[in-house]
This record gives sequence, structure tokens and C-alpha cells, in this order.
Amino acid sequence: MAKIEDQRIAVWCNPNKNLLNVLLDAVYIALRFEKEVCLFANFTSAKSKKILEKKISTLSKTIKQDIPQVEVSTLMLKGPLYKQVADMGEKYNIILFCTGEKVTRNLLKAFYQSGFPFYFSQPKPTGENHFKKIVIPVDFRNSTKDALLWGSYFGRFNHSEIEISYANDKDVEAKKKVDNNIAFLKKFYSQFFFNFWIRKSNTNSWKIHKTIALNSPDYDLLIFTGSLNVSLIDRITGPFEKRIINRCSPIPVLLINPQKEMYVLCN
Repeated sequence: MAKIEDQRIAVWCNPNKNLLNVLLDAVYIALRFEKEVCLFANFTSAKSKKILEKKISTLSKTIKQDIPQVEVSTLMLKGPLYKQVADMGEKYNIILFCTGEKVTRNLLKAFYQSGFPFYFSQPKPTGENHFKKIVIPVDFRNSTKDALLWGSYFGRFNHSEIEISYANDKDVEAKKKVDNNIAFLKKFYSQFFFNFWIRKSNTNSWKIHKTIALNSPDYDLLIFTGSLNVSLIDRITGPFEKRIINRCSPIPVLLINPQKEMYVLCN
């Protein structure tokens, strides 16, 4: 068993939807990043606790038996999800939260409380996603750098190929910010030994995420940063990240939260 100070990749085991793919994806990432898989469930009653305890115990035994090279732990917490995730990074060293669910209001509420990315798996042939081709849209926001940081983790530890598509903004200030992000990218990525490509998009910062999502069937992962501020209309219709993940993206998404300071990987 890994020590408590080791970083963990959490798999939310409450829902059953696409759970096998989520588990396999999380195990693959954990092995590549040399992290621990944490089977996590939250409960609200003694009855649900008992059911979930049995579920994650069975899953844990199966993973340990079939993939003994990965460290596996379990975590049960009482209460709604959004009340748990705020402390999961500091208390339990969670660095990534994985689920096979679509983006719901409850998941978004939890996401905005977290200091780590959420990974949204997609149904696919079991065990085929090795995250070899990754696409990252770059807009004018400074928080885009966090998405680029996570892209570098996949490039460094998984030898993934990263394609960067940056916004074509006509506004002078927005264009300057995009250019600054690209300058950061070139300087940062040049330190490592993985392949990456940079191309200019035909769309601006407001539309680039949707454009990339709709045209990314040949990629294994889309990484982008979510909303910094959630407006009143976002609360009614859902923020852009919800629309992209639920309606536009045919591939898994790694969603970065710009509203909290992000936990980073320890090498």
C-alpha cells in the first residue's frame, strides 16, 4: 500500500455509467505518472455506505489481482460530493478526479470547489485509450497555462504528442494575451523531449473550444480550462464547459478549474 503522502488519482465509483472505462483509464494514467489509484465513493446514509463499501472493495480486489503493479486504495466520505472535494487535495492528496458521467449541475458544483482537474471519460472500446494524441486549445486567458502544464505531464510521462490550436483574435488586447500564452508554451515545452505542434485556428477565443471539440475525433484527449466566472445565464443554460463535454466532444476531456489554486504533480 502506498503511503498517505503519495499522490492519488481518484475514481468516483458511485455511478456505474462507463465505470470500467474510467477505471482502465485511471489505472493507465496512474501507472504512467507513477501515482496511486484511489477508489472513492461518497454516501449519505448507512444503507448507501454499506452498498458502496462492498462495491469499491470488490473493485479494489479485482484491480489488485489483475493489475498488481498499480497501487490501489479506497476512500469513503459522508456527505454530498461538493462538500468533499474542497479538502480532498490537501487531506488525501488527490490530484485528478475521474468519472464516466456527463457534466451535471452537481458535478459542476463539485468541480468548482476542487483544486484538481476532472477527467470525463467517454464510452469506447475497453482499454484502448493510451492518450497518445492530445489537443489543447489556447485562448487569451492566463489560466490556459494550467491546461498546457497538464499537457506537458502527458508528453513527459506518456510520450504523448500534443497539438496546440491557438485562437485567432482580432481584438488587439486579446491577441496580445494569446501571443503571450504561445510564448510561454514555446519556452516551457522546449525543456522537454516530446513532440508538439502549434497551429493557428480560424476562430477566436470565445469559439475555439467548441470548434476544437467538434473536430477532434482522431485525438485521445481534449484538455482545456473551464470558466473563471459563472454568470447568471451560465447558471440557467450551463457554462460553456458543460455544453462542450456533453454535446460537442466525441473524446475524453480533462477539464481544468481556474477558480482554485491547482495542485501540481510531484515527480
